[in-house]
Amino acid sequence: MKSIKKLPKVSFIIPTLNAAHFLPSCLNAIRTQEYPQDKIEIIVADGGSTDKTISIAQTAGAIIVSNPDIIQEPGKTRAIEVASGEVLFFTDADNTLAHSHWLNCMLEPYLKEKNVAGLLPQTIPPPDSSSFNRYLGYLFTDPFTWFVYGNGANPVDYEKEYIPYKKTEDYTLYQFDVRNHPLFGLAQGVGTTSSFKKKGMGRNDDILSGIQLIAKGGLVAYIPKAGVYHYHVTGYSQFLQKYRWRIRNNFLQKIKGMGFVNREQYLNTQRRWKKFMFIPYAFTGLLPFIDALRLTIRYKDIVMLWHPLACIGLAFEILNEGIKYKLGIKSKLASVYGK
Repeated sequence: MKSIKKLPKVSFIIPTLNAAHFLPSCLNAIRTQEYPQDKIEIIVADGGSTDKTISIAQTAGAIIVSNPDIIQEPGKTRAIEVASGEVLFFTDADNTLAHSHWLNCMLEPYLKEKNVAGLLPQTIPPPDSSSFNRYLGYLFTDPFTWFVYGNGANPVDYEKEYIPYKKTEDYTLYQFDVRNHPLFGLAQGVGTTSSFKKKGMGRNDDILSGIQLIAKGGLVAYIPKAGVYHYHVTGYSQFLQKYRWRIRNNFLQKIKGMGFVNREQYLNTQRRWKKFMFIPYAFTGLLPFIDALRLTIRYKDIVMLWHPLACIGLAFEILNEGIKYKLGIKSKLASVYGK
């Protein structure tokens, strides 16, 4: 690591909306990093919280930016506009850095290598969360996206899909191609340089922003020791509620530019076919159960047995919302995820 004088200033970008329950843990993990605190900037883009979110953020010395768009992605864009860090890290209020040397781990490839544009941590299951949330933590994403992207869905599996540009004991560098891009977005602790400006096609979708980052060239570093706890959902019911919102918006596009439909043009042929195969896969029951057993053995945790139920529930929501959309049945879409 460089001397303190040469260490880069970093900005943590955190979009919030009534996040008082999770935010203290998120901010405390940042403020207890083994890194000069005068080189850490926290910017909270708030969508109009009515709880103690703002006062909690102010206590941690965060800069508060108003986000009249409410949803997360435009909030990140607004925060970027005022960020003064050399490196930007995108965390949500329900993210907690797993240890106090997280920032030093994440910055190592940036300080040692040339042309590093992206920094990827590893999302890990919070031990104090529900069994369903831990299942999603291992999966890294929802079961539909996991099915479509395969080994490109989780950084821990990237080497099964992509040839590393360079591999060290502490990080792996990749040079990705847009047409066979991995799944990551500007969220869950992902970092990028301040020269990358999230504009245009990625404004309302964090994964689309990840594709944009790859398109601009540069290397992406995966740092497995930099874990991030993600409190994604409280349980199965909230999972269905949250993804029902996302699926509905994907069809209706009330919030334009957000959702899978806006990224389909960047999928390779295999992934396009797998998109259509997810529902048959889910409703067989047997195939998700076989995957659940395989995942349980791999991660040594029976929470992976949630996989068949998660697949069936998500497939039903996709079918239900798709049929209503085709029949012209109008569905309400709340202004906030999962409502």
